Amino acid sequence: MLSKQSIRKEHTIYVNGVKMSKDEIIDLSTSFSEMETAHFKKMLQQGGRFKIQGVSYIINREEKMRNSKGGFDSPFKLKEKD
Repeated sequence: MLSKQSIRKEHTIYVNGVKMSKDEIIDLSTSFSEMETAHFKKMLQQGGRFKIQGVSYIINREEKMRNSKGGFDSPFKLKEKD
């Protein structure tokens, strides 16, 4: 079973073409085997299309780089003035 922490804000998950909420995905994951749960977590990391138990899933992942504190850095580096 998936936990709430495994699905982040940057994930958009579609089940059979319908956008689902985090809680709905967690409810669906209660019927997953250990291998299916591991596969789902792997797909959360990379995104893509796959099927589990005949149900098609599409995971879109918004690419943002997190810093060591868990926040997001600006893509622009500020120059220090001397």
